[in-house]
Amino acid sequence: MSTAGVPAWFHLFLDVPRPGWEEAVEFWSAVTGWAVSPPRGETGEFVTLVPQKGDAWLKVQAIEEGEPRIHIDLDAVDRDAALERSVSLGATSAWTYDGVPVMRSPGGLLFCHTLGEGTAPSCARTEPARVLDQVCIDIPRSRWEQEVAFWTEITGRTPEQTKSPEFVRLADPDPHGGLRFLLQRLDEEAGDVRAHPDIAVADRASETCRHEALGAETVGILEWWTVLRAPYGQLYCLTDRDPLTGQA
Repeated sequence: MSTAGVPAWFHLFLDVPRPGWEEAVEFWSAVTGWAVSPPRGETGEFVTLVPQKGDAWLKVQAIEEGEPRIHIDLDAVDRDAALERSVSLGATSAWTYDGVPVMRSPGGLLFCHTLGEGTAPSCARTEPARVLDQVCIDIPRSRWEQEVAFWTEITGRTPEQTKSPEFVRLADPDPHGGLRFLLQRLDEEAGDVRAHPDIAVADRASETCRHEALGAETVGILEWWTVLRAPYGQLYCLTDRDPLTGQA
């Protein structure tokens, strides 16, 4: 398959119902330690969380209805080629927003085809305590093979089996790159594909206490990660990974 339209950068969007949007922006800025950009959009519905160094990859969007969710923006210089490529891989159109094609993966996860600037983005991983650096795509069993193939092809990344059979990592060719991808096979057989953010932390116990002090609720503690719920309802995880390298 042609590499035209392969994304050069990815943005993770936290989509928050309007009533909880300001609280969510404040929460994620406190959690990450990243600055909040000026709002933009017709109703000021978008902000970017800006790391201390390098290009940003985390954004928060106010939505008018529905539950908290995740979507991913795929930056490519040739958007027409990117759109044609994703459709050939099984994506379907959801709607168009301000000229931006909003799509669904074969299993239903939202993503957008956005325009890149033509220059190579950069990321300086300099935060040794914590970094929100990964999207975990949660896939029901019946959709697993199709969805793994789709995200492998559309990102242009190489799938790597982890020590746990229910997880596949999409290897970033740049170890200092931005957003990482992890695919998780769920126990449930059917349903829509969804996603959640993962934060790499150096000390999971102390980070859990810090998040709880900021209003999060601990949902579950597992061997290698802790599941929390943000004050407005978004589920996310703290993971035992090195914030500088992303590795376990």
